[in-house]
Amino acid sequence: MFVPFWLIGLLAFGILTVSWVAWKTRRKKEGSLWSEGRPATRPSKDEQEKTRRDFVANVSHELRTPVSIIKGFSETLIEDYESLGEKQKKNFLNKILRNSQRLNSLVEDLLALARLDAQDVTLEKQTLNLSELINQIGEDFKSTLKKDNPRLCIDLPTEPLEISGDPEKLISVFENLIENAAVHAESLTTITIQARLDPVDKKVVCQIKDDGTGIPEEKLDRLFERFYRLDKGRSRERGGTGLGLSIVREIIEAHGGDIVVQSKLGEGSVFSFRFPIAS
Repeated sequence: MFVPFWLIGLLAFGILTVSWVAWKTRRKKEGSLWSEGRPATRPSKDEQEKTRRDFVANVSHELRTPVSIIKGFSETLIEDYESLGEKQKKNFLNKILRNSQRLNSLVEDLLALARLDAQDVTLEKQTLNLSELINQIGEDFKSTLKKDNPRLCIDLPTEPLEISGDPEKLISVFENLIENAAVHAESLTTITIQARLDPVDKKVVCQIKDDGTGIPEEKLDRLFERFYRLDKGRSRERGGTGLGLSIVREIIEAHGGDIVVQSKLGEGSVFSFRFPIAS
């Protein structure tokens, strides 16, 4: 079924408005910062205004690009269908498909953020063994690797790590962080997932480490900003929306946790986050 482009634009505007209003009106209690890592910080009022302008500009840009590509190749197929070869037609259709998928991912991520911002998400919490969940995520990720790069290592204690959480949302956290490390991985990069119990704070501490190229210090504070990308070309090529780390932060905080990041150029990065243990 053909969907008019004005309808796509109207949908995009509605999502943008809901996302921004929900984010602006939210009032979340800040948790204490921990370790020596760079925390996922919240902006001041002046920074919020700048963020609002940037948010509107970024959403407009991110939506406009795939829509323009879809529109352009669709028009070409309609106008020049008879003169195009089968190889060209297939190439154009593949470009339309890839950008439709990109647009769909962007819309889904924006809606997810809007619901999280408005605290309109009901977490389907249950007591679960985080070790089992991590092992399953690791097996799923390894099945998608080609030529064992990046390599994935899992380091877990023998005792269960029980927390109260929403399995689907937690899977999203780990998948986003692993994918983020994989996107920026160079040859022979190793990604390590670790988890342990902190009996003093009564929290389960998780870390996702890589021994890749690292992140410049001046960019660490912006990692959790919406639409911020370290490598725009590589991220878009892999289908990234620039919203993954923002979603990660929101989900972790919705579970009563927090997240920090440490990184050194030439040595790699560590994302550390923690959850309260099951009571």
